[in-house]
Amino acid sequence: MTDPKIMQTINHLFGCHRTCVRQTGESLDLGAAHAARDHITQLMDCAAICRLAADILDRRSPWALALCELAAQACTATAESCERLDEKICARTCRETAEVLTLLCTQLTAAP
Repeated sequence: MTDPKIMQTINHLFGCHRTCVRQTGESLDLGAAHAARDHITQLMDCAAICRLAADILDRRSPWALALCELAAQACTATAESCERLDEKICARTCRETAEVLTLLCTQLTAAP
């Protein structure tokens, strides 16, 4: 059985993936700064990294810690990008996911 803290993190990662995918479409529809290449790339990268991190974490891969650290960085950067554009739901989801990932990374690093 998967540890509840890891399962919570996996759920956050998949939720962030879905939110970023949905926000990509909404941002393209809104146009202007929302559809800027760097913002769309940020959203797509965050979605892909979160999905991969969730899969690797679920498999208990030895790469889990490194990828969760990367995912936390991607989520933080995406939250900042979304905040600048007032994309509140995506910003909040990414920020919460980054916080959960940071806590898990601290626990994984401290584990024997």
